[in-house]
Amino acid sequence: MRGTRRGFTLLELLAVMAIIAILAGLGAKGYSLARRQAKESRAKADLEKLRTALNEYRVEYGRYPASENAMEVHALDASGFLTNAVEGVTLTDPWGRAYIYVCSNRFLYRIWSEGPVADSDYDNINPSSAEY
Repeated sequence: MRGTRRGFTLLELLAVMAIIAILAGLGAKGYSLARRQAKESRAKADLEKLRTALNEYRVEYGRYPASENAMEVHALDASGFLTNAVEGVTLTDPWGRAYIYVCSNRFLYRIWSEGPVADSDYDNINPSSAEY
């Protein structure tokens, strides 16, 4: 009579490896989603702080800072007018791009982030309202 077998069969090992791979995939997807949501939240918070700084600028000077050309979209950090005014806000979004600022007249502006991929169909990230 043969003794009891020790160890696992190849089929048992493959089944365990498949389960581990599935769980790792689910964990990676959850981590990726949480990271994306954290970046979006940071961008929205930054935009709200920038909006507050722009409103303070308007109170001080009676208008919003003008774009170089009202029809031209330019990067907010190119003008440099808010560099010292906003504590705790970098003028680049969480994806390393500049926040975009357009002032069409002295009382109306738009500010936004292009999100993770500038030339994709991904929605831009705006504060609670796109125009002020």
